[in-house]
Amino acid sequence: MSMGGPPDIDAILASRRRLEVFVDQCAQSYPIDLQKFGIVGFSQGGVMAYSLTLPNPQRFTALAVLSSWLPKELLPRIETNAAVQSLPSLVQHGTEDPTIQVDRARSSVEILRQLKVPLTYREYAMGHEIGSKSLADLSAWLEEKVLSAR
Repeated sequence: MSMGGPPDIDAILASRRRLEVFVDQCAQSYPIDLQKFGIVGFSQGGVMAYSLTLPNPQRFTALAVLSSWLPKELLPRIETNAAVQSLPSLVQHGTEDPTIQVDRARSSVEILRQLKVPLTYREYAMGHEIGSKSLADLSAWLEEKVLSAR
């Protein structure tokens, strides 16, 4: 997946299918509380997190995407439903990110808002990374939305 050019949606969807199988296998093999099952993705992992959760929001307690973006080309290829309106989501991005410009995160946030996804959006004075402040905010958000939820 190139960071500058158009995303390869077919590759994203093929990877999503493999990821779905992996998640299902983990759920069967490990003592995972599926009522507290959130997805966190950084960079390209954030694209995968979007592709995994938006078509199946009822499977997950929460979505957190860090230093990433939601390719607008992906949405017509996945089916979203009204359940996204019950998927607590966190988007974090660095204002100095040279790899994925902050404008791409802001555009993703606008798409999520159009879908009526419950959203917390935070920007940090950092690059393409997870800084101490963003990590502390992520931890507090996960505690509230996943660990204490349901």
